[in-house]
Amino acid sequence: MADIQDNKEILKWQIEMGVDEIIGEKPVNRFLEEDLKVAKPTSNVSSSRDVNPPEPKPVEKKPQESINPQDPVTDATKLVADVRSLEDLRKAILEFPHCSFRNTSNNLVFSDGNPEAWLMILGEAPGYEEDIKGKPFVGKSGRLLDKIFSETGISRSNSRPHDSFYITNTINWRPPGNRNPIKNEIEMFRPFVRKHIELINPKILVLTGNIACTAILNQQGITKLRGKWLNIDNLDIMPIVHPAFLLRNPTFKKNTWQDVLAIKKKLVELE
Repeated sequence: MADIQDNKEILKWQIEMGVDEIIGEKPVNRFLEEDLKVAKPTSNVSSSRDVNPPEPKPVEKKPQESINPQDPVTDATKLVADVRSLEDLRKAILEFPHCSFRNTSNNLVFSDGNPEAWLMILGEAPGYEEDIKGKPFVGKSGRLLDKIFSETGISRSNSRPHDSFYITNTINWRPPGNRNPIKNEIEMFRPFVRKHIELINPKILVLTGNIACTAILNQQGITKLRGKWLNIDNLDIMPIVHPAFLLRNPTFKKNTWQDVLAIKKKLVELE
């Protein structure tokens, strides 16, 4: 009885351990069995090289698509060619497929202010608050810009052309992480910027920061460019430091105030 009980205990232990096959008295090489199963029967053909391979089927050539290689600047130039209004321009920018970060933006940031204004301000690219609200310069730096110009009686909400401004950005979509736009991004948006200026037809164009200066003047070094009047195609241009730069470097506020006073003086002269 003891042997039977012991055998039951051994069997129970084997089942618990997952043993599900009877072990024979002689060892069996299971790996050899697998090799025998996989092995293919010997063919009467002496060598695979003696068999003539079938002739390859002719590859059917697909008709070549008549699409030019992607050229963002050329595409942008074509898009603006038929633009006749601000609404047309807005639609053209929305249709422009080459700006990768438009897919990570919440809104197209087109413009704000008085379209009849004599003064047009060009910024860099939207930030977080601009992206949420869909308007340029509505964050902390934008409020500073409004405050500075309002001290001279100029505002974006004023209906009088000589006492108001119209404002937009070089890039109309927010770059990821608020990074600065790179060279090719500025170049692809340049046709839109030029068309925007053409439609507004301002008497004075203010460039805020290096990105705007790169787009219009193809120059950088805003601390050297600021405060100097330029004239391109009978348009008076004044570069000033970006208000975000002022927030980081308050010592430039005095210089910026002098630049804004010079802009106001020019507007008075144009009346």
